[in-house]
Amino acid sequence: MQLPVSALLMPLVFLAVSARAEPLDNPWAKVQAPATGPAQSIGTPTAGCVLGAVELPVKGKGYRLMRPERRRNYGHPMLVGLLRSIANELAMTGQSPLLIGDLGQARGGPTMSAHASHQTGLDVDVWYHRGKASTSAPSMVNKKSLKVAPTFKRAQIEMLKRFAADPLTDRILVHFAIKRELCKKHGSEDWIRKIRPWYGHDHHFHVRLVCAAGDVLCKRPEPIPTGNGCDATLDWWWSDEARQEETKNLGRQQNPVMPELPAECRPLLTTSDHT
Repeated sequence: MQLPVSALLMPLVFLAVSARAEPLDNPWAKVQAPATGPAQSIGTPTAGCVLGAVELPVKGKGYRLMRPERRRNYGHPMLVGLLRSIANELAMTGQSPLLIGDLGQARGGPTMSAHASHQTGLDVDVWYHRGKASTSAPSMVNKKSLKVAPTFKRAQIEMLKRFAADPLTDRILVHFAIKRELCKKHGSEDWIRKIRPWYGHDHHFHVRLVCAAGDVLCKRPEPIPTGNGCDATLDWWWSDEARQEETKNLGRQQNPVMPELPAECRPLLTTSDHT
C-alpha cells in the first residue's frame, strides 16, 4: 500500500534523531555565538545554517526557555520576534506563560541529537504544557488508545490556533491523534490546514516559519496539500502500515547522518567570531 499524499508530502525535515550526547566532530555544536551580518536562512531545515541569528533569553515576559543548557535558543530574528510577540499577548491577558523548547544553534547547522531539522533558524518546539516549568513535558496522547489525553484542553487548542493563524507560520507538526481531535472540533476553520500529523510530538508541537522575504538562499518546503487534512488520508496513521513506518523511523534515530550543507554555510564556520 502506498502512503497517503499527506504522508508523502511530509518531508524528512521532521524526523527526530536520538537525544544522545553531541558527537565531538560536530563543529556546529561548538560555535557559541551567531555569525554577524544581515539575517539570512540558508538551505533547508535538514541541511542548512543561519546568518545573523539572535538569541532568545532564557526568561522573558510570558515565556520560559526549557533546557537552556543545550544552547539551542537562537533563531532568525523573525522567529524570535514571533515568539516574544505571542508570549507578550499571553502575559497581557493574564494567561500562563509559554514553555519553549529548542530553537536552533547559534549558526544553525545540524545538532546530530534530538533533531534532524532546526538548522535554518526557522523552527521551534513549544510545549503543550503551560504554566509552571518542569523538567519534562507531559504527553497529551494516550499511547495505548492513540487518542488525546484529558490534559489536552482549550488552552492547548488556543495556543495551536494562535501560532497556526499567524501568516509567518508555514506549518505545525503535531501527533496524529491531536490532528484528529482538532478536526472534530475545528475542521471548518482555516487555520487547521497548517496543522500536520506526524509521529511523536505528543509532548510538544513543532512550528516552522516561512522563509523571510529576500532570503534567496532559503529553500521553500513542499507546499501543504490542498484541503484541511481531515479527510480519509488521516485514517492511515492508525493503520498497521503506519506502525511499521513508525518503527523504521525510530530505527533511523539511532544512526543520524551528517548532512551535506550548502556551500554558503562553510564560511560561517571559518569566521573568527565564534565566542
